[in-house]
Amino acid sequence: MNSHLPIFTPRQVTQLLFTGLVYLSAPAIADTTDDTYADKRLSTLHSRSAAFPTENHYSDTTLQGDGYAFLNDNDRLLDNLKSIYDEGAALEGRSRGILVIPGDEVVLVEQLRNAADDKTSFSAGGHFALLTQNKDWIVVGGSEFNGSGRFIYDEADATRLRFATVLGLFNLGELQSSVDVSALWTNYLGINHRFTIDGMPNTQFGVTAKLQNISVIERSISIAEYDEDKLFDRGRDVEDNIQLNADIGIEHQVDNWILGLDIEDIYQQAVKGAEGTRYQQRSHVSSNLNYSGGWGSLRLDADITPKKGFGELSSRKAYQLSTLLPVSNRVDVLLGYVWLDSDNDSDLPTVGLRYRLGELLRIEAQFSYAGPREFGGGASLQLPL
Repeated sequence: MNSHLPIFTPRQVTQLLFTGLVYLSAPAIADTTDDTYADKRLSTLHSRSAAFPTENHYSDTTLQGDGYAFLNDNDRLLDNLKSIYDEGAALEGRSRGILVIPGDEVVLVEQLRNAADDKTSFSAGGHFALLTQNKDWIVVGGSEFNGSGRFIYDEADATRLRFATVLGLFNLGELQSSVDVSALWTNYLGINHRFTIDGMPNTQFGVTAKLQNISVIERSISIAEYDEDKLFDRGRDVEDNIQLNADIGIEHQVDNWILGLDIEDIYQQAVKGAEGTRYQQRSHVSSNLNYSGGWGSLRLDADITPKKGFGELSSRKAYQLSTLLPVSNRVDVLLGYVWLDSDNDSDLPTVGLRYRLGELLRIEAQFSYAGPREFGGGASLQLPL
């Protein structure tokens, strides 16, 4: 468990949200038809259904696309696996020429023991959004992959190796130690609609209806299978579930402040993986608080419920504090820090640049770095067509 604590606890975030929602019944203070503080990035719709302005005065069809990737190999599992495979293959090669003697297995046994419970994880994905002439409806889609692997050391491998060197015969396939891999791959295509209600001009609602495919992936990979060209077989290791789902969001503005609440995947489904592990999809609830002024903006994002894990893929909550500082009329600098409540991830400082031109042209790049083996980044382009 990460030892660093966020500056806001989940209970404090919930209290903050409750306080903000009380404002929904209060008299209007600032009219949201004034888009001075409106975020005109279509990329916000992938996590906040009510984020994009409802104004209809944009004249251009606009396409947004983004991509990201993140690697955490702090345990050096990828390097350790290669070393184990190379040592095992070399021992197997020598045994064919009857060139092994008792004691030759010591290095491999030590490598196997040292790798026990080492983990690695990888996340990647991309999204798109299309703003057409019908400005109230926006087409959205995306693909998100999250995977993790853990090395399972079979203590009997030490005995197998010692016995094999006594006989002078060894086959890499005899080792029972393995890497258990679990992953979730989600793809969706949907349409987003934002609207306001008479009598609540400060409050904007958003709904994203989507067709969603959840692929549950799991496999135990032996050391002998390490260098296979195709580690996963869709018919053997992947279970798919196609369903209709929806995200809902609400954002309320009071002067320079915007308070938001979002629920992702209101429909919850259970899917069983190829190895029998059960994945229970849960609605993900998150909140955000944004302040905008002449000097820039300050933003707090917090998960109220965790993003559900699966197998070796841990559940996690994220709390992010970020600021956007303009350095010119078109360029902003993004600085942020993410606190992660997770079994295997470190907290992350983030830095980025955002370029804007006109109402809808946006270019953005971000980079997060927690160490030489835990880092990632992403980029987004929003272009009027």
